Amino acid sequence: MNRLLRGLAILLCFGLAGVELLGARAEAQQRSFDHFMTGFPLTGSHYSVDCTSCHVNGRFKGTPRQCIGCHNGGIAPGQRGTHGPTTANCEACHTTATWVQVRFNHNQITGACAKCHNGAHARAKPPSHIDTAAPCESCHTNTFSFLAVRWDHSGITGSCASCHNGSKALGKSKSHIATSAPCETCHKSTASFAGARFDHPVGITNCASCHNGTTAPGKPTAHIATSAPCETCHKSTASFAGARFDHPVGITNCASCHNGTSAIGKSAKHIPTTAACETCHKSTTAFAGTPMNHTGITAACASCHNGTSAVGKSATHLPTVAACESCHKSTAAFTGAVMNHAGITAGCASCHNGTAARGKPATHIATTAACESCHKSTTAFTGAVMNHAGIT
Repeated sequence: MNRLLRGLAILLCFGLAGVELLGARAEAQQRSFDHFMTGFPLTGSHYSVDCTSCHVNGRFKGTPRQCIGCHNGGIAPGQRGTHGPTTANCEACHTTATWVQVRFNHNQITGACAKCHNGAHARAKPPSHIDTAAPCESCHTNTFSFLAVRWDHSGITGSCASCHNGSKALGKSKSHIATSAPCETCHKSTASFAGARFDHPVGITNCASCHNGTTAPGKPTAHIATSAPCETCHKSTASFAGARFDHPVGITNCASCHNGTSAIGKSAKHIPTTAACETCHKSTTAFAGTPMNHTGITAACASCHNGTSAVGKSATHLPTVAACESCHKSTAAFTGAVMNHAGITAGCASCHNGTAARGKPATHIATTAACESCHKSTTAFTGAVMNHAGIT
């Protein structure tokens, strides 16, 4: 009996060794077989799959070539229950390397994105998405990325902040004017935030809280130096122009503002002077009507009284090159000037012609003689002595 059992054991060992040898030979033949010749090359994961997975019961002829022929849930895993609805062949999106990291080909897809992008088959709207019932394709026109979408604001007239809250869509910037008014109160364009016009409520004050140069335009560098509130001078909420400065009573140092930059300064034809503005200009509402203070001025009148800076010689003035102050002694009026005839001995009629100075009256003796023939006084016409020489 022992001998019989030993013999059977030896035969069994030889049998198993033979089977193993045959299996190894079959596998070697399988690996050496050029599957490319069948028209279905083994690539990716197909290369390591056992032959019997596709060639069931040793069947070679009629083996399916389309993925769905095997990947039908029977021979090999097929579409999951959560797979997106499609009639496209598996290979349109899946490769033989792996089922995962598949890239869907959106060619020919023109609508109904939400059938797949529903959170089960494919990624859907995130919680921060703008509230809308519009189809995805209304705004998302790119099938490669959800970004760069352009929202169509057609028909949107209010409640902008429900989306423009800084989460779903761009909201108010940090430098935005402090306000609780709805966006659409000032922003009229849905294409750009720029160009918004702020509606200033009647009686608004504390302008500088917004007009600080950051939130809204503030004082320019050339603005009059002042710490007064904007609304003290600026009465219009439509324009900064036309502001009227309220000059405090007794204000001095006018030139600190009236320098031609911060406020109107001396004109080009202003009387040349280094005196303070307030020396002559007593009105804070107009430059006109200013009386010149001639205190201490005794010479060089013509430097101002030249017809440009101040009234000069009239067209009927006596022809003279003498200084104004030679005859005009009053700084309040030109009238009452006394002509200084010193050194004048002839040519009286050149001035005493009835225009430049008083001439011969109508009752004067008819004569062509020079004035000085009879009139010896330069201070009065009376007392002239008639010279009868040559009269016969």
